[in-house]
Amino acid sequence: MRNLNHFFLLLLLFLVGWLLFEMFKPFLVAIFLAFVLSRLFAGWYKMILGRLRSESWSAILTATLIFFLIFLPLALLGKLLLVELSNLYGLVSSKTFNEYLLLFQAKLSQYDFLYNDLDLKNFLDASNIQSVSKYVGSFILTSVSYFYQNISHLFFTLVILFFSLYYFFKEGENFIKKIYRISPLPDNLEKKFMSDFTEISRATLKGSLVIAVIQGFLIGLFLFFLKIPSAVLLGLLATIFALVPMVGTAVVWLPVAVVLFVFGRFWEAIALALFGALIVGSVDNILRPYLVGNATRLNALLVFLATLGGIKVFGLAGFLLGPIVVVLFLNLLDIYQIEFNEELEEYNSDKT
Repeated sequence: MRNLNHFFLLLLLFLVGWLLFEMFKPFLVAIFLAFVLSRLFAGWYKMILGRLRSESWSAILTATLIFFLIFLPLALLGKLLLVELSNLYGLVSSKTFNEYLLLFQAKLSQYDFLYNDLDLKNFLDASNIQSVSKYVGSFILTSVSYFYQNISHLFFTLVILFFSLYYFFKEGENFIKKIYRISPLPDNLEKKFMSDFTEISRATLKGSLVIAVIQGFLIGLFLFFLKIPSAVLLGLLATIFALVPMVGTAVVWLPVAVVLFVFGRFWEAIALALFGALIVGSVDNILRPYLVGNATRLNALLVFLATLGGIKVFGLAGFLLGPIVVVLFLNLLDIYQIEFNEELEEYNSDKT
């Protein structure tokens, strides 16, 4: 009879849990991101709590600081990006852009190693230039329209995120303790899991996002000084590509350097190439040991796959959440190895 009671209880838990998942599914990304941020900035919350002596006001103030530190700059950058995309759409839709591409074709034809050896002659004919203009214009218009259509959803997601962040700061420790109590794993493994999760999440944020933002900012600033159009847009693209391992900011600055070289701005092209390769390229090597320290660093291939998969599942938040999910899985594997160490050693010894 007791086994039947347990089975019935587990069945009820599964059914209600499934219903809960379906109810919360639209908000899961915001809730998960809020939990990650609450762990990363738990030190701030405790410091403020020590001064204010009020959990509610400390949670509100910490969430507000995170808003001004992370999301307000992103909102301002998004506004700048929309302005640049609108200006770029106007340029691409005009005859000036086609004339610019035709001029680029004429200039490029002077360099055999670029024009003939790379077989760009057929690619840059008049019909292809028309197609490129229409495709780029259509892509920009679709991107801007998509953003405006989803702005209400984005605002709603941010509201859910900050409500969740407030309660994770205020009730997060009690929530984690409750998970510890209902988990059948030993307390030391649970605490190790949470400690490793927080440490590696912080390392992922510092070692990837912060460094990518610095690299993108440097590229955008240098392009601005060179008076390159849409420097903000190119800087943002450099930031995005810097987040993807084995790709990097060269995807942005190298084509721009080639265009400058083709148009006869040789010194500016050389300066951009040197700046991108030496200065921006060395930011990762210089800052990562300082920002990450001795925290575990994920394999570059895992980060690459986790980033792409994270974007597919979580959207833009996947840049951060994708690698963190991989960290969760690897931590669970470590716990599995510790918990079943004797059985694994016995099994492996039998095989030999």
